[in-house]
Amino acid sequence: MNKEDIKIGLSKVEAYLKVYYNVDVIYGKKEDNAYWSDIEQITINNSQNYRSRLHTLLHEAGHVIIRCEGKERFRKQFPFMKYGGSSKKGDFNHRLDVLREEIMAWDEGEKLAGFLGLKLENKWWLRHRNEALKTYIDWM
Repeated sequence: MNKEDIKIGLSKVEAYLKVYYNVDVIYGKKEDNAYWSDIEQITINNSQNYRSRLHTLLHEAGHVIIRCEGKERFRKQFPFMKYGGSSKKGDFNHRLDVLREEIMAWDEGEKLAGFLGLKLENKWWLRHRNEALKTYIDWM
């Protein structure tokens, strides 16, 4: 994908998030790459190159899709997140649920790209995905 195709891709993902989930996307040099479910907002650090921004946005959109399928379903899927369960935030079970959601968010982001007709360059997508997941594996 060239820079213009990537910008179009970013716009498609932003529009999808707004229309289907009422989630806004904010870019900035001091922003974290994150989905803030409590305020229905994704923030993207725009110090990244455009390809990385698109990958990151798709990944964060994956979190939106996972979490917006319903709170009860999310809680059943990830019982050791910030709420309930027998573990405390930061223990192994919690960390494992965080890792599971991270992996699933990359998968959902890839599915969304296909749904929107975005042709990801597999080599770069896998590289970005694996580098991001490695940070969570190291944290485990």
